[in-house]
Amino acid sequence: MVDDLPVKTLSARFSDELYKAILEYAKEKGIPKTRALRELTEEGVKKWRLGKALTLYREGRVTLWKASRIAGIPLSKMIEIAASEKIPIHYRREDLEKDFKSVFGENV
Repeated sequence: MVDDLPVKTLSARFSDELYKAILEYAKEKGIPKTRALRELTEEGVKKWRLGKALTLYREGRVTLWKASRIAGIPLSKMIEIAASEKIPIHYRREDLEKDFKSVFGENV
């Protein structure tokens, strides 16, 4: 988490099992439960973004480059993950042109 970002407060209710898991995580890490909750939430959001990016790519709705941006990871890592998930790499000339324009601008 970046400390200079605006902080928002969010209230939530947890099942006993989930609450105990959060406390267990905090105890193992030796951190306050609020920090534990932030860390676990950040990890969950990262996984959600990656899953969303992989789904969109698998469905052909975004390029591999765009999927890597959605997931917040480098393109090389996204290629590795897609391969490990047995997702075929489909990259057309149009995708390449679109990615170049996204990176270098319309005048390429």
